[in-house]
Amino acid sequence: MEALPAVAVVAAGTALEDLPEDALLAILALLSPPDAAAAACACRRLAAAASSPSLPLALALRLGLPPPRPLLPAPDPLAAARLLRSLHRLRRLLGLWRRFPSSGSGYRSSSLPSSLAAFEWAPRGTLAASLLAPSAHGLAIAKSPFVTLSIDESGDTVAAMGDVPVCVNFVGNSHIVVEATAASWEDEDDDLERGSPPEEMYMHFANRRSPGAGRKRSKQGRRRGRVMEAEHFVRIADAEPTETRPLQGLWKGICENRTLEFYLVTYDDIGGITCRRVSDTRGHSGFTPIFWTTNTTFLEQPFSEKELDQYSGREHIQGVDSDHAGTENKAVSQILCINSSYNVVDHHLSAPLDDMRSVEGRIWLYEDGTFGFGFSGSNSIIDLKHVSSDGCIIDALD
Repeated sequence: MEALPAVAVVAAGTALEDLPEDALLAILALLSPPDAAAAACACRRLAAAASSPSLPLALALRLGLPPPRPLLPAPDPLAAARLLRSLHRLRRLLGLWRRFPSSGSGYRSSSLPSSLAAFEWAPRGTLAASLLAPSAHGLAIAKSPFVTLSIDESGDTVAAMGDVPVCVNFVGNSHIVVEATAASWEDEDDDLERGSPPEEMYMHFANRRSPGAGRKRSKQGRRRGRVMEAEHFVRIADAEPTETRPLQGLWKGICENRTLEFYLVTYDDIGGITCRRVSDTRGHSGFTPIFWTTNTTFLEQPFSEKELDQYSGREHIQGVDSDHAGTENKAVSQILCINSSYNVVDHHLSAPLDDMRSVEGRIWLYEDGTFGFGFSGSNSIIDLKHVSSDGCIIDALD
């Protein structure tokens, strides 16, 4: 029998306990707090690494953060535990979040008509949240400062909206509440982090008093006798497309009325695709989709003459302040048949519809990874582009 290489023999004889502490810390830094706690029960070496004051530093390095001042290895295990918990909280906030409509119970933190928020890493290990809104400059996105989160000297997380201290509470894994308060973070997220209620229940929570609403609020959180309204956000879990789901994610495009809109395309558990317009006035999950399909099989090249004529005979809407639509066609790699309701299609259809309940349309997937869509009876195409790439907002105006 052929002998195994020496490297393979060494690897086969290496046990978890034989790994150096740096390797164990790197492994634990990949895990969520519950998983890391479970791994610590496997052996004494992992248990020692899980309680090591150096674990927060390993997590900060994995996240690409410069070690903040409290992250320097300290002999106090309790301080290390607070640092680790704070870092995991900041990591959980990373990404794009959809803002709930206002309930009118108080003044909002921003008058900007924004339906989205982006949490991104900022200098010196802080996390900065910005509100996103369509701008009047083509496909550019307007960003306005919202909340800044950091880790204080004690290792706890602190958040502020300008000079106003705020509290950011998790309700499950996918719902957060931001409100003005002088208190620190709540512990309720740990009890609820194993799951979250359906999105339909979020509006129920939004209309109730949020966690911590009964606590004493800071004087900065009041304006003319009115308390700042608690802001509710739901995570956009799949904000960018993948190879198997090329239409998935958060997109932006110029719609028929020449304004920039955000579109969220989701895949369901049975393979269907749904696109909804993200808007502050349409926060409930039950609003009418822009388009949908239950058959995600794309038409491949070569396309029929009928399909080619349907695409080439349309105009691409290209500018917010432009009085005409562009006519330049892009290279199409695949075509998908979709449906829509008549009341969300262009109100000035160029041809009458045979079925006023449903309108057929097409998605044209371009070779550059973007796509456009249009419907029967209309001669225009709405082209969509990515809002973010690798977690970074594209074409942002600060």
